[in-house]
Amino acid sequence: MSQHFEHGLARIKDLSVRTAVDKRGKTEVCEMFLEGRSLRPTNRFWNSLHLRFGFTGNIFRYFTHAEVFARISKVAPNDSFRWCVEKNAKGDRLLAVTAPGASLIAYDDLVGLLKDYAAEEIKYSDGYVRSKHAPRCDGTFQVAGDKFQNKFVIDAPIDGFGRPAVYLSLLRLVCSNGAVGFSPAFRSELNVGRGDDGGTFALLRVLEGFNNEDGYAAMRQRFESAATSWASVGEVNRLGKVLTRLHGRGELKGARPARGGDGAAEVPPGSPLFTAFHRMTGDLSHIYGLANLEALSAKRQRTLPAACKVYDLLNFVSEVATHHATPAGERALQAHLGDLISAEYDLEGTVEHFDDWQDFFVDNEATAKTVAGLNRRGRR
Repeated sequence: MSQHFEHGLARIKDLSVRTAVDKRGKTEVCEMFLEGRSLRPTNRFWNSLHLRFGFTGNIFRYFTHAEVFARISKVAPNDSFRWCVEKNAKGDRLLAVTAPGASLIAYDDLVGLLKDYAAEEIKYSDGYVRSKHAPRCDGTFQVAGDKFQNKFVIDAPIDGFGRPAVYLSLLRLVCSNGAVGFSPAFRSELNVGRGDDGGTFALLRVLEGFNNEDGYAAMRQRFESAATSWASVGEVNRLGKVLTRLHGRGELKGARPARGGDGAAEVPPGSPLFTAFHRMTGDLSHIYGLANLEALSAKRQRTLPAACKVYDLLNFVSEVATHHATPAGERALQAHLGDLISAEYDLEGTVEHFDDWQDFFVDNEATAKTVAGLNRRGRR
């Protein structure tokens, strides 16, 4: 993993852009110039710039970038910022901007620190270095016959925008799938203060003795509960939409981005990933006699079971995130997983009470047709 970054100081009046109008009449930024240097702006750049100077992107609907930058430079008590540029073969990318005195961990120092503490995995993507570690309570345990091991993941920004965060994670040993709880319930942000040493000190404390037995117990309980909860049609649909959106953005391995990159493209027939997904969840359109499941209300979708358990959804998400997604796609999938386990499942704890659901909705075609008929009459 070899990455190179540059840091420097500038003022907002040193920024300029080249724009173009698309077919819909919308003005888009094609190129960013910092002190005359051509760069590709990222979402992190725009988000951090808005936060640094207290404005939103809507202002560019009424004023040009040059007008906005000049006005801020004229009236702001301090219009300076520190910038970070990612060296890239396809064109250098402008990452976040921050206050000149904000805490910053240099990339090489960060990677060296993580290696010194035997990080099991180190990856870089979009301004963040992600590393995987074993906590002090790293013993194995079983859920639904599968062995899991406690892990934790550190996301550390190398451009100074945002705080380093620690996420609880479970590693499914049978297939090396990592499930990360990207939700507030399983996240801890590190207070780094100001200056270059604050972030390093905060990370050292975590690397030397991180432990969160209560958090791991809660995460384990959610997985155990998932094994006894049927997945609802609503939960399956939400995951299907996430997968389709990532496919359209080209954030699943082997997928080509949709035109415009909006994630709205149709999934091509025969996709192995989506074939496996629908085989796991069952043919819900056939089971409920509907050409489009969106015809069901959100409330009805939450009460109807699919042919799999929530535990299957969790393992499917972690497998795709670990083995079949780009770094951006992995983060989106792990965020979906974190949201799913941090709230009550739609059909929480129903497996032990309704052991015949699998047969009722999948194997017994006559019964499935009867249920579909009842649903159609109920909508009239």
